[in-house]
Order: sequence, then structure tokens, then C-alpha cells
Amino acid sequence: STDNRTVRIFLSSTFRDFGEERNLLVRKVFPGLRSKLKERFVELVDVDLRWGITVEQAERGEVLPICLVEIDRARPFFVGMLGERYGWIPPSDAYAADLIERQPWLEEHRGGRSVTELEILHGVLNDPKMAGRAFFYFRSAGYAEAKGGEYLPASPEDAERQTDLKDRIRKSGFPVVENYENPEAFAERLEADLWRILDEAYPADQIPDAFERNSRRHDAYAAPRRRLYLGGERYIAALNRLLDQSEQRVLLEGASGGGKSALIANWLEAYGNAHPKDLIHVHYTGAS
Repeated sequence: STDNRTVRIFLSSTFRDFGEERNLLVRKVFPGLRSKLKERFVELVDVDLRWGITVEQAERGEVLPICLVEIDRARPFFVGMLGERYGWIPPSDAYAADLIERQPWLEEHRGGRSVTELEILHGVLNDPKMAGRAFFYFRSAGYAEAKGGEYLPASPEDAERQTDLKDRIRKSGFPVVENYENPEAFAERLEADLWRILDEAYPADQIPDAFERNSRRHDAYAAPRRRLYLGGERYIAALNRLLDQSEQRVLLEGASGGGKSALIANWLEAYGNAHPKDLIHVHYTGAS
């Protein structure tokens, strides 16, 4: 949401033939977008799970469970890059039982879909709510032919699967950039597309001022301390009693980690709800 001012963008492509595009994104596109967003107090996180894992790990399906979780964390931003190669299809036995339990829709695709297609299904095609925040980029076949090797389909069946996947993406109504010439053209286009939606989501005239930013830090500090609070009833009763007696200063002592901040956060939330007209100013020293 635009409230937390952190954007996560999930990048999906086959493993062996998209190194050039990914390098451009990491070295050029995302640093450029990040510096523009920094001025608007927005943090940009690009989620590229191809870094730091070996081809073997990718091909044993070890990253699939992480991919699906990261796609959900990055919603609603998803970038799919497709060339001529369909990518690796995990065999039926590569799916852990707990993964199928968490993602029952995978059952029908076991042994028949590539990791990249599964990312696209989970991230976009199975979820109509992704409209406007998911982009697809198809690289020109000529580029793959000139490169050869890893850039070409591994088999005729592979080529057929890739053609079918691209057709379904086109029919889905999500925006597709067709036949981009080379990685540089892709990087330029993606930067423009992403900036358009980020500029709209975080407009320059809605930058929170310094007071608002500080206030958010204190809210963020208090939030996890308000989740579940048990056993502090007598302290809360004592604090309420002191306020009723118009006590000017109250000192609360306790060991570090003993729950003082949680007590204050929960007490003030309840007090504020019970006395909506009272003005409460909260400052947590550890928050900012």
C-alpha cells in the first residue's frame, strides 16, 4: 500500500538467457528509480531471486517455495521477461508436500510447467487484481537466434510451450511489450513504464512533511507492541487511577525488555479510545 512507502518489485524470467537484462536492471535501472523515489521518501526493493543461487539449485526447484512467497510480498508489482527458452520443468517429485498443501493450485501443474510459468501463473494470470501493476516484455526472436546456445528453445516441445504461454499472456489483457530489440532497449522501456506507475502511486505533491514522517516512525514502533497484550491489567488500572487524580508526572521502571513500551502503547491506545476528545502526544525515544 502507499502508506508504508516501500515498493517491492518481483522480477521473473528464465535463468540462463536473461543475465544481461538483469544486470542492467540492477546496475542502472533500479539505482536510477531508487534515487528519484528517495526524494519522495519511498524505498524501492527489487526482488531478483536469481542472484546468489546456483543453476543447480534453481533446477532442483529449491527456489520455487521462496519465489511464491516473495511474489505475494511484492504484490502488486510484477515484471515478466520472456525470450525463446521455456525454462526448466521441475519433475513431479520435486514438489515438497507442505508446498502443495500451502499452494493447492500447483497440484494440476506438477511435472508439466516450468518454474517461470508457475511464477507467472501465481503472480499474475491467476489473479485479476494485478491489473495495472504487472508488465510483460517479450524479446525479439532475432536476438536469441544471433546469440544461439542457451538462448534457443531446448526442444520443439519447449518452443511450443513457450508460444502457448506467450499467447495466454497476450489474451489476458495485461500490457505486453513485443519484440524488444536488445537488453538496452528493454531497460529503457521498463524504467519508463515503472516510473509512470510509481510517480502516480507516490505523487510529488503528497510527500509527507517532517512531522508526519516522524509521527509515522512512532506509530511503526508502537504497532508491533500493541498486537497482543496480556497480564498488564493491574498496571493499566494503576495508570488510569493516577490520571484521574491529576498526577502530573509518572515514572515507570522495569528491566530492559520487561514490556514497558508494550504497556504504554496498549494503555494509551485504550485510553485514547475511551477519551476521544483528549489530546495525546506520544514519543518513544527508541523510535526516531
